Amino acid sequence: MSCTPVTVTAPDGAALTACTHGGHVLGWVPVGGAQRLWLSPTAECGPGRAIRGGVPVIFPQFAGRGPLPKHGFARDRAWQRVDGCPAGTWAATLRDDEQTRALWPYAFELRLTATVAAQELTIDLEVRNDGAQPFEFTAALHGYLVVRDPHAELAGLGGLHAQDNARPEPADDGDPVWLGAPGESVPALQPRDVSLLGATDPVDLVDGTLGRLTLTAEAFTDRVVWNPGPGHGLADVPAGAEAGFVCVEAARLTPVTLPAGATWTGRQTLRAEPSVAL
Repeated sequence: MSCTPVTVTAPDGAALTACTHGGHVLGWVPVGGAQRLWLSPTAECGPGRAIRGGVPVIFPQFAGRGPLPKHGFARDRAWQRVDGCPAGTWAATLRDDEQTRALWPYAFELRLTATVAAQELTIDLEVRNDGAQPFEFTAALHGYLVVRDPHAELAGLGGLHAQDNARPEPADDGDPVWLGAPGESVPALQPRDVSLLGATDPVDLVDGTLGRLTLTAEAFTDRVVWNPGPGHGLADVPAGAEAGFVCVEAARLTPVTLPAGATWTGRQTLRAEPSVAL
């Protein structure tokens, strides 16, 4: 069953949990630490349904920026697990089929590889063009990061121009949004849905209870920050549960043009520095 969770453990004890529905990393526990990925207790899984929490894969369209269903189709389809991975590594692939080609008429293969060791979780997303013509795509790894400290802050985004994702044309419509002054930290738990283009520096989630969590990325040139806030009305996020996470995403929001036969790979790394109290 594509919704059945599987846990893999590295030789040092770091562990991740994943399932093939959506090629989805559901959980991550670094060595000696606590769970760092939030998963909704009311998350749904199955054909056409996206799992709420963990690290959903956004492909080939971010949000509603195009004609496809919101966030594309990769996150709500069954992938195929890759056998023979080393300890601490889980991988899965998704290939085009009749249903995907009805939405997006291209031949492709996605491969997601997640690896844990010590205090790090690394996720690689590989996109291969298996067709005879180039195609364009956008992509993101939509990580839900656990927050335990109500005063947790995000560092590394201050002074950057942020786009309001609620607008139909966020790059060109309306005034820019700012997440604080340069070098300034901002509250993690604040209702927002913004994209930050060209945000390539590390982003830190500083939680007084859990410790620091640092996100870095390669080839994902942008970042997205999201929290629905109270009164959100999301059926698969229980009332009050939004105070337990913030989404900080490695994203590629400027379309990649991938030639026939070519491959693009983006990488996101999360590194935990536990609180002394842990």
